[in-house]
Amino acid sequence: MNKKILEYLTAADTDTGKLDKQVDAFVQQGYQPYGTPYVVPGEKTLICQAIVRYEDMGDWKLSADNPL
Repeated sequence: MNKKILEYLTAADTDTGKLDKQVDAFVQQGYQPYGTPYVVPGEKTLICQAIVRYEDMGDWKLSADNPL
């Protein structure tokens, strides 16, 4: 089932341990990691992780009246 993404953020740091802490903090706020981590090369290489918050679908059910 497709969920509507309400917010899309990027957590980033030069240290994987610090990035993990950022992602954990976002998860505690109701966000979820999206996709796989990626690297942005440069003077200071950044390790990044996309973070999303989905719409609360509640008890919504897929049906003819509620197609995706």
